[in-house]
Amino acid sequence: MIEECVWAIFVSEGDGGFPNFYPIGLFSSRERAVEELDALPQDMNYQLLKLPVNRMFPYYNKKNGKLIGMDGIYHEHFHFKEDDGGSL
Repeated sequence: MIEECVWAIFVSEGDGGFPNFYPIGLFSSRERAVEELDALPQDMNYQLLKLPVNRMFPYYNKKNGKLIGMDGIYHEHFHFKEDDGGSL
């Protein structure tokens, strides 16, 4: 069975905290999302995430139970901006 998904474009900021990115576009195919990525201003960094539909994907710290990220999400980095020393 093929899992239904969407492709989301996020602006990625290097401040190191989670979340350090925010969504700006959502597409039904990777190809369409990459076309839009290529047309975006290249003074920012972006991430392309493949997000499953109708499924949760939180990642919790095993010791304290705090939500700290996303689990099992395929993503690609599109680094256009000069490295400012932050982490993505």
